[in-house]
Amino acid sequence: MIEFLKDHSTILLALLTVAAAFGGTWLGSRIQAKSGLAQARAAREAAETAADATLQAVREQSDRAAAAAHAAAVRDQRTIAIADLLRATRELVRAIDLQYREPEDPPTLDALHMAFVQARGTVELCAPSSLLPAVRELHATTGNLRDLAHERAESSRAMTHLQRLESHEGDTTPLRRAVAALEAFRTAAVADDPGALELHALAEEALRRVPQLSRREQVVLLVDGYYEPLRPALARHKDEYYEALHDLIGEARAILGVKD
Repeated sequence: MIEFLKDHSTILLALLTVAAAFGGTWLGSRIQAKSGLAQARAAREAAETAADATLQAVREQSDRAAAAAHAAAVRDQRTIAIADLLRATRELVRAIDLQYREPEDPPTLDALHMAFVQARGTVELCAPSSLLPAVRELHATTGNLRDLAHERAESSRAMTHLQRLESHEGDTTPLRRAVAALEAFRTAAVADDPGALELHALAEEALRRVPQLSRREQVVLLVDGYYEPLRPALARHKDEYYEALHDLIGEARAILGVKD
């Protein structure tokens, strides 16, 4: 065997060299292949991570855009609802005030009142709960103005008619006596004076001596004598209404993010 190796040493050395070279090449290729696969795997994982990050960023951006759009839509809806409520209450109050100068128009007044109630309902549905107390107070004070006009507007028109009457046959005494008798009766009735009944009879007689007044006007003037004077009562209700309106507007501006 040793002789064989000696005799063929040159050939064997060449074969060994070739084998070593082939083995090195194969091993290098194997290592390079594994390295390439690792790099490819790392590249794929990096791409997947980047894609996931991009997708997440897109989703977050989309969510933010959707949230911003929703917030803007809610804000617009609230703005419109509150504006409708303010317009409805102002139109209703104008119609209420008109009753002190002109006879009531029930269909118009009822329609305006219904529009106000519907506007209030819309605000209650879309506005935050912090606004609801102001809405209720506005509704209450608007209702107080309507109730006052229902009770007193007709008598106010009758009193205006009485005060603007020209003298009958040149004698102003009946007009002056009627106004004075009504005021005396009112003062006694509001103070719960026992003499109020007698003053009521005197006022009724004084009104009968003013032929320009209808029987209806005479009756409502006498009934109105049981109430406090209209001017301070109306002023008090108006102050309460405007305070409620001011509070609602201030609260609404805060909710809508309006800044001066």
